[in-house]
Amino acid sequence: MIASLPAHIALASLCLLALGTQPGWAQSLSPDQTLPSSAIEMQAGQSYRAGTRVRVPNGAASFLIPAGWRGEQLDNLAAVLLVSEKESGFVLAFAILNQTEDELFALLGEPQPISEKLIFEPAGAVTRKGNTLTATYAAGSLAGRGVAVMGPDLQGILFLHGRPQKESRLPFSLLDELADHVQFTSAIGASPLP
Repeated sequence: MIASLPAHIALASLCLLALGTQPGWAQSLSPDQTLPSSAIEMQAGQSYRAGTRVRVPNGAASFLIPAGWRGEQLDNLAAVLLVSEKESGFVLAFAILNQTEDELFALLGEPQPISEKLIFEPAGAVTRKGNTLTATYAAGSLAGRGVAVMGPDLQGILFLHGRPQKESRLPFSLLDELADHVQFTSAIGASPLP
């Protein structure tokens, strides 16, 4: 099952985005540093800048925070919230645990609760390409897209992107970029799997 954000956290985050207010951020890379080869175990309340490889809480997957985005693990929640420095919307990243590809395929075809008041309703068929599943959603004035990447041992990662429907730019390249940079480890401290 996919965890949902408590309503007050999701609504507060969306309000911050709408107002253009950004919380304080840590863990940035300077231009002369290289990308980290291993994933950072995120800490609740800490924020991470673009270029940082982070492990999704409770999972075996890690990903790079994309350019123009910042991420944080929300308090008491096994999810990563990404917000943009320039555009409206959000991305949530969740670990997929003990789900076969067929079970995940069915799950992505169901409504996705983001908070008590924000639910992504399916807006099209789930598609499969290799080990990646893609779904589209709608929720009031928000458009949504989900991309799940399956890894070894029934492990995976799910990205859910919500943005205002009125924005003309589609989020496909963002989620595809996130999916392209996912790495899996069989155990904490093990080498990344391709």
